[in-house]
Amino acid sequence: MGIISVTLMGALLASAVPAREPDAVREATRAQDRLDREMQRAAERSQKLDTRTAQDRLRIEADAIKDPSKAAENLAKLNADTAREQQKIVEDQVKAQGDYSEDIAKAASDADDDRGGDSMGHSEQMRDLGETEKAEHDKDGFPVRRGEIVALDLSPATLKDMLARGFRVVEARKLDDIGREMFRLSAPEGMPAMAAREALRSVDPAAVADLVHYYGLNMMAGTRAVPVRKAPPLSNRPARLTVGMIDTAVSGHAALKSARLIPWAEGNVATAPVEHGTAVASLLADEGSATIYAANIFRGTAARPFTSADVIAEALGWMLSHKVGTVNMSLAGPRNAVLDRVIRDTAAKGLQVVAAAGNGGPTAPPAYPAALPGVIAVTAVDKDHRIYRYANHGRYISVAAKGVAVTAAHAGGGYARFDGTSFATPHITAWIARCRAGGGEAEGCKSKLRASAHDVGPAGFDDIYGHGVVE
Repeated sequence: MGIISVTLMGALLASAVPAREPDAVREATRAQDRLDREMQRAAERSQKLDTRTAQDRLRIEADAIKDPSKAAENLAKLNADTAREQQKIVEDQVKAQGDYSEDIAKAASDADDDRGGDSMGHSEQMRDLGETEKAEHDKDGFPVRRGEIVALDLSPATLKDMLARGFRVVEARKLDDIGREMFRLSAPEGMPAMAAREALRSVDPAAVADLVHYYGLNMMAGTRAVPVRKAPPLSNRPARLTVGMIDTAVSGHAALKSARLIPWAEGNVATAPVEHGTAVASLLADEGSATIYAANIFRGTAARPFTSADVIAEALGWMLSHKVGTVNMSLAGPRNAVLDRVIRDTAAKGLQVVAAAGNGGPTAPPAYPAALPGVIAVTAVDKDHRIYRYANHGRYISVAAKGVAVTAAHAGGGYARFDGTSFATPHITAWIARCRAGGGEAEGCKSKLRASAHDVGPAGFDDIYGHGVVE
């Protein structure tokens, strides 16, 4: 990889703008580490208590031959003392779980404040998603899977309690490369999904659990494709990168002949939509991607495809299993606790997510997962660096790239022009992948990306272009 030149002004601007996202990631990581330490200490105290109690019991029982009444008195005192200590250990565990929940809630609130918005997103535009699965809706109007919740790493005691309450385990899936186990639980007949989530949280306040939110594609797809007669000129970049994409399925196309496409078997279904994914894959290939791990996560009708939080988590796990370092994502929906944790965990293992910032317009709230800590959120500009008129604005925007009148492969054959943040994102995904292929770590490459951006619009970092346009 060649040396990246950075202007002095660009470097000064990059250093003047604090990188808040790594701070948010570290806050959540520290909270988890504190909880893990406290729970480990409690387990060790409990084990020591059991050992000491067993030894004292044997000693008292041996003395019972000499003085049975005294032995009975000592045994009663031992049982009472042990019960008190066990109760104290349980109280300390509950406090640690409560502190963890407060820390996570504060980190989420701080992240939303830093990003200049809330976690609602475009609920009105998404309300009809999942109708074929008879979706419910959360308090903000987002569609969720009816009567079901999703959680990570539930303890045997929590599962036993939930089963006793009439819940059923729909699926327990090991996300081995992430180091988690994901559970889907169905609620008792007639219990709404929101009530089911609260029931689980009442049993285990520290559980990472949420509703099974639906996510959409069309909100991120921009305007309709406009067919063109001529193929775009090739960039002639060396085809040596390996990237991932979490999108729709991809159809065969001449623009992809130089790339090796590896589809996710679980998403490789004949009825999957293909237009959006084919266009994105062709842009990644043109940017020098020789191997593309493509995970179709969408189902439903071709006109209104949708996916869900559990499927996104599984696709991220698949990317990690193949040691993919940089993943392109084009989808949008609400914030979800399980996805938050999975994306944070995959980032800790070296997976960099680059996501389209959203096409909801200047007044739209943040789009997720683009607005999550650690994710690179990409907005779109035209050839003259004017912002795409439907692009989201917000403090979570990282950088901008050309995403207006972009020529890409059309799934029906030939080529078409596309508009939207989805079609700006592959340029940044490939930029990061090239940096990492040259030996850069994820955080270092993000810093270089910010420094390489050309400042446009208001001076310095802003909520329209982020750090600027990356050519």
